[in-house]
Amino acid sequence: MFLKRLLEDGGVDMGFLAKRKAKILLDEGIELHRGGRLEAAEMKYVESLSYDPNNAATHVNYGDLLKQTRRLKAAEIEYNKAMIMDPDIGDPHASLGALYHSQSRYEEAEREYEKALSYDPGNINVKLNLAQLYMDTVRFTQMRKIYEGLLPHVKDPRLRALIEDRLR
Repeated sequence: MFLKRLLEDGGVDMGFLAKRKAKILLDEGIELHRGGRLEAAEMKYVESLSYDPNNAATHVNYGDLLKQTRRLKAAEIEYNKAMIMDPDIGDPHASLGALYHSQSRYEEAEREYEKALSYDPGNINVKLNLAQLYMDTVRFTQMRKIYEGLLPHVKDPRLRALIEDRLR
């Protein structure tokens, strides 16, 4: 009764409630995705977008799921939606770069990785992906430059060993 009256009197911001619900659903989707429950995660992402279709993070996560399930064109669309929703973040560019890289679309991948780094210059994952792209395209000088810049910041011993091996 109280909530109904509050809604009727205009005392509740419905946009706030929708965004809150969308965030809860996104978080649930992420947990399901991490746990490998892809169908359930997809349902949460889609439901989250029904409450807040302008949430860039949801579009990126949904795009990642679509990429993982080999629906590559749909993933590309979600990443592009995320860029439209929030043009000042690097995550959609990093994800789109990885998608293009997996398709051997190297020029497009490099462009997206560079855009991602322009928003987040310290993103180690993007730098590693870009170094891999340089290795894949036989540009070892550029690869070495990235790895040499990363090495002092890498704490993980396995990753450190991989980088040191590639620098030999």
